Parts: sequence; structure tokens; C-alpha cells
Amino acid sequence: MKAENLMLYFRQVADEDHDDGTQTAATNLTSLLIPASRLRWMNPTSDTALTLYFDSIKNTEGADNTATEVTVADSVTLTISSNQHREVMNHLVQAMNANSTGLLVVADDRTTNVAGDTVAARYSSPLITGIGDDLIVCAAAHS
Repeated sequence: MKAENLMLYFRQVADEDHDDGTQTAATNLTSLLIPASRLRWMNPTSDTALTLYFDSIKNTEGADNTATEVTVADSVTLTISSNQHREVMNHLVQAMNANSTGLLVVADDRTTNVAGDTVAARYSSPLITGIGDDLIVCAAAHS
């Protein structure tokens, strides 16, 4: 599947009733659906964290026509098994390349659905253990 047709999904809340958009700030989201074509890079940010960076959904490069404009990248920080960054990145790329549905659930921390039933969290790699608190970030450059 081509990256422009594939959507990546992330949800950081355990209870679906609390998936209301914002966490502690307007720039910290509870869930995100973003085209895979916006993924720009991934890098380790600690022994147990891998951060994925995306072209911003709130900013456009050159929007204010000045050389000093700050263009912010959106990011999602996944918690992973210790020092398994390369393996998780390989799993993500393989899952994106093999996807035929148009939707890849990268990380869904939900364990309670709207009906109050317990459900299993979903991750595209067995080495992903969740999303860090307040670590789905979509910030505007001048917000």
C-alpha cells in the first residue's frame, strides 16, 4: 500500500470514554490519525522510548514568508522494550509495507471500551508497550 493511502492510528488513553481530544494542554492529544506519508523520521529518545516525527498538521513551511519562521514537527513517543529501537522501527516499516486495509493501528492503549468492557490494548509490534503520558504532540509554532 502506498504511504499516501495509509493512515496511522495512535491512542494514549486506557478508557475510551476519556478519548476527548486533549490531555493536559491543547497541544497534547489523546489520539491521532495521520497519513503515513507525513512520517519523516524515528529516533530513540531513551532506552525505552522511540519517537516518531511527522510533518506538522498545524503548520506549513513558509506560511509567514520570513526566514525566521519556526516549523514544528508533530510527534508520538512510544514506550518500548528496553533497547529494542531498531527492531521496533523494522516492525513498523514491515507493517506499513504489508498493510492492505488503509489503516494501521500503531499503538492503542485502550483497555476499557465505551460499554465498560475490558479489551486488550493493540500494538503493531510486540515490543511496543504503550504511548508515554502526554506524548502525542501536535503543536503550533506560535501557540
